[in-house]
Amino acid sequence: MGAMNTLHNLALRLLSALLALALSGGLSLAQDPEATPKGREQFLGRTIARTMHSSGANWLVRERREQEESASTLRRWLNIQPGQSVCDFGCGNGYHTLPMAEAVGSTGQVFAVDLQAEMLRLLGLRLAEAGIDNTISIQGTLDDPRLPAGELDMILMVDVYHELSHPVRVMRHLREALKPDGRMVLVEFRGEDAEVPIKALHRMDRAQVVREMAAHGMRFVESFEELPWQHALVFERALEVGVRHQPREVARGFLRALARRDEMGLLPFLNDVIHLDTLPVSRELFLSGTGLSKGALPDLPGPLLELRAGPEGTVLAGPMPRPAFFSILSLFADSAVPVPTPGLPGELVLRADSMGAWAVEGWRTLQPDDSLESARHMERPFFAMNTGTGSGTPKEQAALACEMGFDGIGWGIWRAPEVRMVCEQKGADLWSIYCVLRLDEGDSPRMRQLLKAMSSLAGGPGMIWLALEHPKAEHDTFDVEHAVQTLLTPVLQLAQDTGVEVALYPHHGFWISTTEDALVLCERFKHPRLGVCFNLSHFLAGHETSDPGPLLQSALPYLLSVTVNGADSDGEAWDSLIQPLGRGDFDLDGLLGILDRLGWVGPVGLQAFGIKLPAREHLALSLAAWEATQKE
Repeated sequence: MGAMNTLHNLALRLLSALLALALSGGLSLAQDPEATPKGREQFLGRTIARTMHSSGANWLVRERREQEESASTLRRWLNIQPGQSVCDFGCGNGYHTLPMAEAVGSTGQVFAVDLQAEMLRLLGLRLAEAGIDNTISIQGTLDDPRLPAGELDMILMVDVYHELSHPVRVMRHLREALKPDGRMVLVEFRGEDAEVPIKALHRMDRAQVVREMAAHGMRFVESFEELPWQHALVFERALEVGVRHQPREVARGFLRALARRDEMGLLPFLNDVIHLDTLPVSRELFLSGTGLSKGALPDLPGPLLELRAGPEGTVLAGPMPRPAFFSILSLFADSAVPVPTPGLPGELVLRADSMGAWAVEGWRTLQPDDSLESARHMERPFFAMNTGTGSGTPKEQAALACEMGFDGIGWGIWRAPEVRMVCEQKGADLWSIYCVLRLDEGDSPRMRQLLKAMSSLAGGPGMIWLALEHPKAEHDTFDVEHAVQTLLTPVLQLAQDTGVEVALYPHHGFWISTTEDALVLCERFKHPRLGVCFNLSHFLAGHETSDPGPLLQSALPYLLSVTVNGADSDGEAWDSLIQPLGRGDFDLDGLLGILDRLGWVGPVGLQAFGIKLPAREHLALSLAAWEATQKE
């Protein structure tokens, strides 16, 4: 009995200590607000409205509703087809449910979901009166609509989403209920239009809808703006949801509104520190008097929008491909390949506020203006190649590069998505994926892995570094031209589809041994995504001169990236050609000066192959040498 009392007293003391620690702030007992019946009061800065009570059901079928909302126009645009499975979520007494049931016909099905039993009773009376038997009524809970998984072609929410007290949990279930190609349609009163005679609490602007749907793992597809007081926004399940998904969706929404010259729709995408007039891209577009017509808005192709880490936690978004810049309107043109236009070379700056809501903060110029003495002020991205990040796991190596202050890492073809995720979580980027292919590997497991890794770079700044080796057994009958065509065709097709660039990587002794060899292929294919990576160590190994100026000048139209390291200009062995940055007699500042004069501000990778020092030590030496050049 004494032992039991002792254990009891110890347990009480432990509980008291834990409570004291929690009250002092040393232990978090924070609870998910959606774990309670009350749910959330706000979500991403928006105050959540209360759900309409069933006592107001008659208002849902008022005579003026067609005039105010033009539901018939909405239904024609929705184009629901016979045989489909659809959901009227927040159906009330069935204003939209009955027409939806008629549209899907006897081979289709409508799931009508509401929180209130009385609403569903009233719906049942209307269904019986109309003789409709293809509708299943479901009384959902505050956080679960109780829908079957993966069965719905469309979910319609009319003036409902803004009232969800448990939006994260409900949307997770709704997302799971969609088929892979299913659509989610939100209809809300326009929050950006002060003339809509509905209380502000029950209106949502397009920007807020896009933000919140992105947080739920949805991707904006299009919107319909021909309703009197409302807008309808269509979403689909995003295939991949990472830390850049939300800012990407905000950037896409902003650019779509910009293309329409929709000032009212643009303003909610901006944060409090910027005015629309200060964005040069908006000034040019609004002054031009051009724009897209109203109605259904086209999609902005995801691969044509590149996101990368910016300073101080921002994310930068700009049209692709680099280094060419395209007009915003050209992204919405009918042609598959936008036409380059001069001016406005830059990208949007996006930042999340304290509540996690992303907004456009400004416009960042990507080319130096005339007042800058050096393009170096443009903060060239400087990243560590995995030849020098040690032998840890991909996560550990990526984390090391980012935490030491590099702008990210260069990697290989294996586990690239994992490396990209780590970099983006730490406010950096995966800048390159290096791959060596023999000329006779046009259809090989390695080629298939390269294409898989390449796809994982879509929408970011990363590119492929492709080194080409001689075939395994070259003979007189080996057709080099055919082999090169066979090898590069699928790579360049995927580059076109994803926006990912391919930089030919010269390697001393390989089939592409020099930058000059790479330029020959670039001229032959003339593909907008094909270029070269200037590799300093291999340049020194394969040339008599140590002056890269003339070669960089000739390579400029195709120059996608550069690699640097410390080196002896007349070195012959690799340990003298690849040293920590700042060691050896090669003039790094002179090389950067050449790039400055050429106006080139692309990514620079740190080569460290064969360096014997511990990774953290030589990375610190090289980073210090790099930072010293940036202060000059």
